[in-house]
Amino acid sequence: MRNILTALTAIIIASSAGQVMAQEKSSSFKPFLEHRIVAGFNFGATTPMGFPNTIRSIDGYWPEFSPALGYELSLRASQIWGAAIGVKMDFKGMGTKDKVQYFHTIITVQDGSSTGTFEGTFTGRNKTIARNAYLSFPVSAVFTPNDNWRFSLGGYVAWKFSANFHGDVSDGYIRNGGPTGEKVIVDHATFDFGNEVRNFDIGFQGGAERRVGKKLSVLGNLAWGVRPIFPDSFKGLDFPLYNVFLMLGVSYKI
Repeated sequence: MRNILTALTAIIIASSAGQVMAQEKSSSFKPFLEHRIVAGFNFGATTPMGFPNTIRSIDGYWPEFSPALGYELSLRASQIWGAAIGVKMDFKGMGTKDKVQYFHTIITVQDGSSTGTFEGTFTGRNKTIARNAYLSFPVSAVFTPNDNWRFSLGGYVAWKFSANFHGDVSDGYIRNGGPTGEKVIVDHATFDFGNEVRNFDIGFQGGAERRVGKKLSVLGNLAWGVRPIFPDSFKGLDFPLYNVFLMLGVSYKI
């Protein structure tokens, strides 16, 4: 019993001393600013939330060349908590192939010297390529539990400065005007909705960094858009699409 009491007393004394030292260390902490350059690549998709029943199967997916480069200014308000704002040039791109059935869209058919545009439900093969570029402004709360790890969570707004959303359909048919419309056989047709992409995107973002050098860290940051990339008036698709991309890269503290 005497040994147990002695051990408990030592633990209490050590704990009290640790608390005093932590308070002294915290009281001596002074907020400061940190500057970082971030760079990497975005991997993800411009995608619906859920799987529409008009998409029967995904036959292929590939990431487009999607670099990201930016600057971040953070305020270290305490030893573990802070806030950050940034500006980043984000390219977000992907390609996909799928089979669709009764898929509402607008296509352009080239038949010799004549061109026809049809809006209706398409059944057949679809290939889509999206390559959109944004100037993003992330805002985050920052948690730094130790010298090696750093976590952030917040939101972003983004302004589109370039948009490409195009593709082709083949080996199928379209019901012109709707499900009961005239059946038009489609060997090959194209679509281009780049001009319809919204000018602004908004969403949530969060990530983690692991320090690997004195000033260098590796990072992952997920940006999840909550605003459809096309306006409600857009008729080329009958379900909304969102930007969901993970950036993998590095940050360098300057």
